[in-house]
Amino acid sequence: MMNNDVSRAPAAPEKEKWWKAAGRKILKTLTHNTGWKIASLVLAICLWGGLITQDTSLPRDKVIDGVKITVVNAANLRSNGLLVVSGLDDTATVRLRARVPQRYYSTVTAANYTARLDLNQIQGTGTQTLKLTASSANSTLYGTVTEILSPDITVQVEEYGVQNRVPVEIRTVGEAPAGYYPAALTYSPQYVDIGGPKEIVEAAVRCVAEYDQSALSPSRNPNTVNLNFTFEDAAGNALDSTNLTVSSTGQTSTLQRIAVSQYVYTMAQVPIDGNNLIKGDVAEGFAVTNIQVIPSTIIVAGRDVAIAPYLQEGAVIFPYEQIDVSNRRQSVSTFLALRTPTNMEYVSNSVVQVNVTIEPVPVAEEAAAAGETEQP
Repeated sequence: MMNNDVSRAPAAPEKEKWWKAAGRKILKTLTHNTGWKIASLVLAICLWGGLITQDTSLPRDKVIDGVKITVVNAANLRSNGLLVVSGLDDTATVRLRARVPQRYYSTVTAANYTARLDLNQIQGTGTQTLKLTASSANSTLYGTVTEILSPDITVQVEEYGVQNRVPVEIRTVGEAPAGYYPAALTYSPQYVDIGGPKEIVEAAVRCVAEYDQSALSPSRNPNTVNLNFTFEDAAGNALDSTNLTVSSTGQTSTLQRIAVSQYVYTMAQVPIDGNNLIKGDVAEGFAVTNIQVIPSTIIVAGRDVAIAPYLQEGAVIFPYEQIDVSNRRQSVSTFLALRTPTNMEYVSNSVVQVNVTIEPVPVAEEAAAAGETEQP
């Protein structure tokens, strides 16, 4: 007897899900002839590389280091009364990315590109963030700039000021070597014009350079040096000159140094001849008890030939005249002109004061003197 109970019949296998079948088919396709497929891929890459190499017009990305930054419109900024006081020191070069034709890929350098920092972007004082721009010298040869790495430059801006005819002051330090006389120094310029941060410019009252006389020598006449300089306010405090532009008054070129020139001459200290300063005899009963010369010596300085006679032992300077003390009973003080040499570069005195002391002769001395004259 046949059993017609369907519930007792064995279950038919479940139909495979479609996506699993699709996955196995794709996997079989990918893994079929794997070696040939890998070889084909490698060959395709090589062919592509060959085509790229042969087509020298195709561009490639390249990073360029050390592209010089040019700052523009600084003069316009000053005309607007503004000045960058910091932030530009770090803007010497920049790094950028360019799409370069393959033909010139290996030969391009930083010199083929330019970067610009336009100060016209500045609108006021304080902290300002500026954008760099860049380009190639020839887009056909060197491609185009696609990116500037670190394109932002942060600067500090202050008001700009100008002051004209600031006086130059030379401060001497040290002393000329012994035996030498330093002549008056000359320097140029004597006045300067300055521009820079308004607060510092308006505070400046003098331009100061320090000059050391200890190294002077007649063998280098004239002794010429170029000196660095600073600026001071009215109280003598040094000012920050970092952002100042300085020029000789009336000139446009930037001034770097103050030129100082000085001659130095051999020096001699010569005594005044005190033996023939008076003439005549004082009144009877009086005598000259002292003669004082102020100063008793003078300093002369000159070139070697001129000074040589006054370096000799026994050299003296004579007055033009003598003091007449005939019949005088009182002391006398007067000035005498000196016979100073005319070929000297320096003479400390042309006149001296001479004090002649005239006093009565004591009675005992007078009597003794009379007795001596009466003896046979």
